[in-house]
Amino acid sequence: MSSSESSSAPSQQQQQQQQRVRKPPFADWPTIKILTPPQGRFSPKIDEWCFTFCSQSVTGRIHNKEPECRSVCIRKVFPHEVRNVLSFKRHSNLSTDGKAKYPLPAEGQSTNLPRLLGGTPKDDSDDNPKASGAPPTKYWDEGWYLWTGKGRWASMQKTEKMMFDLGRQQQLEATRESRREIWQDYEERLKQNSGESSERLQPAGQWWGPIIPPKTMSDAGSPSLLVPLPPEFPSLTEKINKLLAPTHHALGILQESITSGEQKEFALRVWEKAQTEEPFVLASRSLSRAWETWTKRDVPEEDDEKKGPT
Repeated sequence: MSSSESSSAPSQQQQQQQQRVRKPPFADWPTIKILTPPQGRFSPKIDEWCFTFCSQSVTGRIHNKEPECRSVCIRKVFPHEVRNVLSFKRHSNLSTDGKAKYPLPAEGQSTNLPRLLGGTPKDDSDDNPKASGAPPTKYWDEGWYLWTGKGRWASMQKTEKMMFDLGRQQQLEATRESRREIWQDYEERLKQNSGESSERLQPAGQWWGPIIPPKTMSDAGSPSLLVPLPPEFPSLTEKINKLLAPTHHALGILQESITSGEQKEFALRVWEKAQTEEPFVLASRSLSRAWETWTKRDVPEEDDEKKGPT
């Protein structure tokens, strides 16, 4: 037997063995494949949708006014953003319930929300004793959030935040607040030194003074709002109890007077006085005085002609 024949024999045996291997059932049939998308930081899920629409008038365009812009965003916070998830991310600042303490921005705190959406204004401490002092800070939680903003600066700042996670958004807010304080301090110093507004004293050309801080985005005309979905509406029972509090207090005093016997003693005294002449004398005097006052009104005053010349 030649070497070529000996080399071809094993290959035929291997082919026979491969043919004898049994295929799984329905191997040649068309099947459906289920692919699990990646989770965590590589997840393709969308967690925020934003819609911005602006309008401008002819007068506003001529006078270079800001366009009227409105922005609406819907955000979903996933569990890994506020909780420690294995093989993804570890949060450092955790509360007792295991959630990360990332505070909501200023537009989401209770002091900047209307009362209808669960806000607690600063001047509400007198009505609600529990709200005395600073209200508790609100933090991000997993779920849905609705954000609304007015003005083009608000939409620009929101778009910038969409690039970062909750931790870096907090750092960005701190940086903006620091720059805002530095710019306000710079404006106050300009006014104190020159007595003019900072807009007239903008440096031009070569500036030999101190380093001028960068001007921050103007957010005076861009109010925004951030509320969880569904919103935290105030309790109706609390409002009803607050409305009926004087009635409860009056009924409590009446009940105490009845149980102590004061009402019975007062009724006996009234009955004793009613059997005497004092009520009738008091009523007659009141009627006679009322009649005298009424009759004096009808008496005409003396005319100037009757008085004669002075």
